[in-house]
Amino acid sequence: MMPLMPHVNGYDTPECKTLAETAKKSIRTPTSLGLDRCIQCGACTASCPAARFTDYNPRQLVKKVQENDRSVLESEMIWACFYCYSCNLRCPRNNSPVTIVQVLRQMAINEGIGLERLEYFMEIGEVLAENGASKVPGPGVRNMEKDLGEHWIGFKRNLESIRAELGLGPKDVRNTNGEVRAILEGTGYFEREKWIKGKLQEKRLHEFLNVRCEKNEDKSGEFGFETDREYPGQEAFIV
Repeated sequence: MMPLMPHVNGYDTPECKTLAETAKKSIRTPTSLGLDRCIQCGACTASCPAARFTDYNPRQLVKKVQENDRSVLESEMIWACFYCYSCNLRCPRNNSPVTIVQVLRQMAINEGIGLERLEYFMEIGEVLAENGASKVPGPGVRNMEKDLGEHWIGFKRNLESIRAELGLGPKDVRNTNGEVRAILEGTGYFEREKWIKGKLQEKRLHEFLNVRCEKNEDKSGEFGFETDREYPGQEAFIV
């Protein structure tokens, strides 16, 4: 399968000798990034909401990047950040762990790591292209129902009658006149989406085949030629 949009990744995750250089040269990163000035004071971790409830540690993440420890790309830690920018606001050196996380995530995705975390977003592109942000995609509704409970989904289902009771007009689902679709196409969103879907299918196929192989190996001792049982019959007659 072809690499993921090399003409975009040249700006997004440029090929550099170290993680730090990649983070600094990415189009996502401001020139004022204080990565090299980090003093490991821990202000970022102390102010991070995600660090309170998960193993996410922005101070440790920055340290791994400074040490060029590429194992960070396979760490669950990089997926816990939700881009609140508290770390950036509190850093005395104007470092931005949240920006570094964005670059690391894209590097991981380029290598096929963590793609299953993007499945939810694979159903959103077309909804955004047609309706902009005025309509919540189906997967989003299901997730919010799971997180917020039956009260929220009841409110969602009866939204029109509730709006009428409050004297409000029908919900405005805007016609974007193709503008959002043009943006998504121009920025390569659909091309990335196609690449990620292909990689996910490829990964599932490998997992399926591995499971089949493991099952066949388990059975080979009983049904295959690899059995180590002794033949109970007579010895072969040699002519």
